[in-house]
Amino acid sequence: MSAHPRRGPSQRGRAVTVCVLLLCMVALNMIWTWTGETMFLLSSAVPVLAIVVLFVWGREHAMFEVIGGPWDGARVPVDTVGPDTDVLVLHTHGGGGARYAVDGHRSLLYQGQTPGPD
Repeated sequence: MSAHPRRGPSQRGRAVTVCVLLLCMVALNMIWTWTGETMFLLSSAVPVLAIVVLFVWGREHAMFEVIGGPWDGARVPVDTVGPDTDVLVLHTHGGGGARYAVDGHRSLLYQGQTPGPD
């Protein structure tokens, strides 16, 4: 298994984007209230759709972050970790493996080495 580069915006980037989009939606709704122009009401749906797309797109590219051990800082795709996986073994360069416990917050916590082939 190899480490994959991080794809998509970070959680902080997503949070800032969602905040800005929600503020835009509120502003467009207020302009609609003040002017009565239907176009402002319709255009306020665009930020809502952008938020939905952001979350749908973000779920596909979600990754587990490896904490500690030889794989520290690497990102592991979600499909590598099954829903019933408690411990995941990632292969290391020496031929052995590193055990990682699956944390519910998209993290893999280092638990120690597994013996390599002798």
